[in-house]
Amino acid sequence: MKTRWITTVVAAATALALAGCSSGASNPGSSSSGGAPATLQTVNVGIMNLAMFAPLYIADAKGYFADEGIKLNLQTVASGQDAIPLASTGKLDVVVAGFSAGMFNAIGQGLDIKVVGSMAVSTGDPNATGTHLVAEPPITTVAQLKGLKIGAAGGAGGTGALITALALETAGLTLNDVTIVNLANPDMPTALKNGGIDAALLAAPYSFNAMNDGGVSIAVPPKGYSGTGVLYGGQFLSSPYAQKFFNALARGSKDLQNGAVNDDANLQIIATATKSDVATLKAAPFDTWLPNLAPLPDQLDKMQQVWMGSGAITYTTPISTDDYVDMTYSNNVPS
Repeated sequence: MKTRWITTVVAAATALALAGCSSGASNPGSSSSGGAPATLQTVNVGIMNLAMFAPLYIADAKGYFADEGIKLNLQTVASGQDAIPLASTGKLDVVVAGFSAGMFNAIGQGLDIKVVGSMAVSTGDPNATGTHLVAEPPITTVAQLKGLKIGAAGGAGGTGALITALALETAGLTLNDVTIVNLANPDMPTALKNGGIDAALLAAPYSFNAMNDGGVSIAVPPKGYSGTGVLYGGQFLSSPYAQKFFNALARGSKDLQNGAVNDDANLQIIATATKSDVATLKAAPFDTWLPNLAPLPDQLDKMQQVWMGSGAITYTTPISTDDYVDMTYSNNVPS
C-alpha cells in the first residue's frame, strides 16, 4: 500500500508540474502603505466544481481573497481523493472537496494533510437539499438497488459511496450488495439515462439535471450530514496565509446564510463557477453551511467507521480525529 501511495504522489505531482502550476510558497505577498496588497500570494486550490462549494466561489468573485492578499489558482479535481497526494507534497495548498476512504488511508500512511473545515451540511429534507441518490425508473426505492450499478464520484471509497451506504442501510443493504462505478458528477446523468448505471449519487446542479430528465430521487443524506470540507497540505498549515485564506472562505459562507444563497447576485456567481444556468439553480434547493465552516469530527468518525466496515480503509485501528483535524482556523475566524 505504501508503495502504491508513493507512486501516486510522484505521478500526480509530475502531472501538475507539467501543467505549469506553481507552488503558493513561491510568490510571497506584501501590503502597500494604503493597506491594499502590493502583490498577491498565489494559493493553489484543488476543487470539485459543484454548487455545494459555493463559499469559495462567492469569496473569490467578491474579492475577499484579494482583500487578504491572496490570488487563487484553481485546479479542478474529479474527487477529493485525487488531490490528496498533491496536497501532501505541497503541489496543492488547499483541497475543497469530498472526503474519502483514500483520505483516511493517506493519513494512516503518514501523508501530511489536515482537515480544517467543513462545507455543505445536509438539511435532511428531500425538498431542501442539492444532493440526491437518483435512479432511473422503474427503480423507485433503495431496496430495488440490490445487485445493480450505482455511480459515485471517487468510487467505493468516495463521499458519494458513503452517502449511498447510509441510504442502503435503510433497506438492510450494504455497499457489498451493489456495484459502485467511479464517475465524475458531470458524466453521471448521461450514464444514468443510457443505462450505463442504474442509479447515481449526485450533487447539484447535476442531481437536478438528472431528475429533470426523468430520474427519480430515492434518498438524500441524513440531516446534519457533511461529507465534504477543507483540507490543508502540511506545508500550507504553517503559512502566514493559512488563516487569511480561511477568513476569506468563511466570509463567503456568511454571505450565504439565512437563504441568501438564492440572491440573484450569488446565484450568478455560482452558476458561472459551475458552468450551469441561473434558472436551474434558482429552482433547486441548497444545503447549508456553518458560518465559520468548522470541521465536524463526529461526522469524520462515522465515515471512518463505515469505510472500515466495507474494507475500503486498509488499517484496522481507528485514528483519533485529534490526529488529523485542526480547529484552529475556524476558531479564529473574525466574528
